[in-house]
Amino acid sequence: MIKAVLNVFNYRIYLILIETFVVIQFYKYFSIKLEIDLTILSIAIVFPLVFSITSAYQRRQDAVVHFTSFRNKIIDLTNLIYSVNNIEKKQYVKIFDMLLSLQSILNFRLQESNVADNALADIRRLRKNIFKEIMAYKDKFNEREKDSIIRVKNEMFYDIEMLNGIKIHTTPISLRMYCLIFIYLSPLLFNANDFLFTNQNQSSDILSMIISMMISFILMALYNVQDYIENPFDQKGLDDLKISDLIVKEGENLFTKEN
Repeated sequence: MIKAVLNVFNYRIYLILIETFVVIQFYKYFSIKLEIDLTILSIAIVFPLVFSITSAYQRRQDAVVHFTSFRNKIIDLTNLIYSVNNIEKKQYVKIFDMLLSLQSILNFRLQESNVADNALADIRRLRKNIFKEIMAYKDKFNEREKDSIIRVKNEMFYDIEMLNGIKIHTTPISLRMYCLIFIYLSPLLFNANDFLFTNQNQSSDILSMIISMMISFILMALYNVQDYIENPFDQKGLDDLKISDLIVKEGENLFTKEN
């Protein structure tokens, strides 16, 4: 729990807290009084911020669905190949190893910070080779097995393309930058001393400062939460996909030593 709370702290939190402190001291020193309807915070910051968080969360959930489906399709496909009569161990192992290579390249592409076109090209080239390898044994399949294998293969490649789309198409950058800019401007839009207290004294000044800094902290913390869940693949946030727990491992090869 403590780790989850501390996870929102970064340089942006410290910048906004310092800015809030300086702005309030500046307003107090020059006796600046602001009369601003705080609903502007809802319109300019809170609404787009909530929209961004919702969008980033939905991307994460979609990534979980398609990555889990991709994993299951690898298992389903290898199970179908294994169940086919006359499929030899070396033929099964070759397809299984090609699928693991596909998974490895996909994971590399999803986790890297910069989008690499060559990784995507490798994925699509290997996808084609897997299909050719499977079709090389089509004489061993009956029509039902062939239809099932092709269907599962197509669904697996669909999940790959969906994961690639999630990787490329983030929450609109312009909206996120808009939120960040207005969060940094937010300390200028309110003066806690003015709208919270009518009697100016030391205790009210301290409480006003605390409330003002709390508002700034909450806004920036929410932005940081959105930023952390924006990329569910990079393995840097607490809520990222647990890729290491989801991947198909070599030990899941159905041809064990006993075979």
